[in-house]
Amino acid sequence: MEFTKTKKPGIERHRKMEETEKGYKARLWKELCREWRIVTLIELGNKCCKCGFDDVRALQIDHIHGGGTKETSSMSTVAFYKKVIKEKGVNYQLLCANCNWIKRCENNETKGYLSKH
Repeated sequence: MEFTKTKKPGIERHRKMEETEKGYKARLWKELCREWRIVTLIELGNKCCKCGFDDVRALQIDHIHGGGTKETSSMSTVAFYKKVIKEKGVNYQLLCANCNWIKRCENNETKGYLSKH
């Protein structure tokens, strides 16, 4: 299913799946999270804001001012994606995995297991 800025994820699959099916809720939740991630990436430009890398498998939502672990652990995945979209990227940016780790190292956010060489 493709999404654009105007088409938001819904629960279309909810009606198609049988409630008695084993793992129904888990699969529904996983699909909703995947759909919201796609919409969020589109809203943030769908590429790394540092280097332009655009493979969605390696794109990560970065908290510009840090504190991401604390924030994301306090809410559901879908709630986090909705918050990022609502704030239109004010406190968030899209980074590829490499740029995100470089930023974390430069800001001493790696808890000592990686250091700048």
